[in-house]
Amino acid sequence: MAEFMEIKAAADFLGNGAIEINRYESEIYDICRRGSITLQRLPSVPASGAPHRYFEQTAVAQAQFTDPRNITPSASGPNRVERSAVIKAIVGQTNLSLFDVDVTRQQGQFAYVEAKDIEDIVSGIELARASSVWSGNDTSLTIPTTNQYMGLLSQVSQQFTVAPGASIIDGIKATVAQMVANQTYKVMPSCIYVNPLLGDYIDREAKATEVTLGQMNVGTGLVVSTINTQAGALPIVPDPFLPFATTALYGFAAPPSGYRSYFVAILTEDAVEIPYVHGGDGNPNPRIFQLGLLGGLQGQYVGIKFDCVIAKGASYAHAVVAVQRP
Repeated sequence: MAEFMEIKAAADFLGNGAIEINRYESEIYDICRRGSITLQRLPSVPASGAPHRYFEQTAVAQAQFTDPRNITPSASGPNRVERSAVIKAIVGQTNLSLFDVDVTRQQGQFAYVEAKDIEDIVSGIELARASSVWSGNDTSLTIPTTNQYMGLLSQVSQQFTVAPGASIIDGIKATVAQMVANQTYKVMPSCIYVNPLLGDYIDREAKATEVTLGQMNVGTGLVVSTINTQAGALPIVPDPFLPFATTALYGFAAPPSGYRSYFVAILTEDAVEIPYVHGGDGNPNPRIFQLGLLGGLQGQYVGIKFDCVIAKGASYAHAVVAVQRP
């Protein structure tokens, strides 16, 4: 059944010597979020295949003390483990009506909106990735149970909790110290990711306890605070896509009533990879395909990205801290 819009008079005012008509600013006000600083900082690498495969060394050969006059060595070798991760697909689509595009072009005022709508497909893909890189609901890298990523908060198994009333800064510093003190692995975390709400708690705590936080430029013009740790001065990077929870989640117990668990991700960024499939052109960005006109003369555009996220050394190279605050 056809739908018809009621057409009303378009004049804002009719009077002697005046006919006022609808006019709009030529630019669309738009500060929509279109990506994440986390995805910008984490290294992307071409996938080795589907699935992406790599090896992880978990131990070196063992040595022993012996009697110098009766040398009796025991043979040993390094331990290496094969790892794999299934590549995921993130897709977006828009359909453009030929008639409406023609009218908009003829009016001239919003001639750029067609290109903007196509570009927004890429932004939508990046937003889906930005959220899923932390909280994707898959439960395995090798045997997928959903189409989403296995988020970093699910992959990282080294966990700590900062209870209500305990110092957030001390809790983060103690976690980094424990990571660096590992005698089996040379761990040097490079960044502390927090939700901006937790970042505000950290700033207020530093002010109240007269702790001086440093500053660091982390790219894209963003200057953030730093915490002095046993791994050096680590930047505190705010990411609004880092979730918080009022229930048990990611292996953490539920926080007390009236509190949330704000998750802090302490990452060794060189050990986090985003393997992607590019089809031969080396382009790590989402690709746009025009599928031609449909029967109703609609142009169909589809964006696609093939990749996944991997936390190498998930049990020792990274850590997640649940900070319990209101």
